[in-house]
Amino acid sequence: MSRKVRIGKITRAHGMKGEVKFLPFLIKNPEIIPRISRFYRRTGKDSFEPLIPETIRSAPGGGFLIKFEGVDGRPESENLQDLELFVEIEELPPREEDEYYVFELLGLKVLLPDGSLLGEVKGVMPVGPYELLEVQKPDRKTIYLPMIEDIIEEIDLEEGHIRVSPPPDLLEVQE
Repeated sequence: MSRKVRIGKITRAHGMKGEVKFLPFLIKNPEIIPRISRFYRRTGKDSFEPLIPETIRSAPGGGFLIKFEGVDGRPESENLQDLELFVEIEELPPREEDEYYVFELLGLKVLLPDGSLLGEVKGVMPVGPYELLEVQKPDRKTIYLPMIEDIIEEIDLEEGHIRVSPPPDLLEVQE
């Protein structure tokens, strides 16, 4: 059985003909979305059901509008709201150097410049021109770091960490 990875989330129904708005969890390469031939929705711990796209097009304001086979009207598309979609990992193109997929970042340790642990990556949220790294600290509090060059020093997938250098006031304001 092929490994499936979360690739994004359906946020809402769009129009009356069964389209949905889809926001990918990918970073740097959302242009692969229109090339995906089969998405999956989770139906159990290890079980999935395929969703075959009929059309995929860019949505105004970002993301994509997708029309799936068998979803022919607004009521059916509303039933897909908030659904996370998966793809087989083989459907994803190889990464270029300095590229990564969100699923690869989840669970990575986040280290400060002195090597101390800030927390663990729990998510990545797009917020306009950049993404926010959602970090859960050891005390279970969540903080958010902009994924910009001034803050993200290194992403090391092999070693399993992200080294960050946030300005002190950014951490203080979130306490």
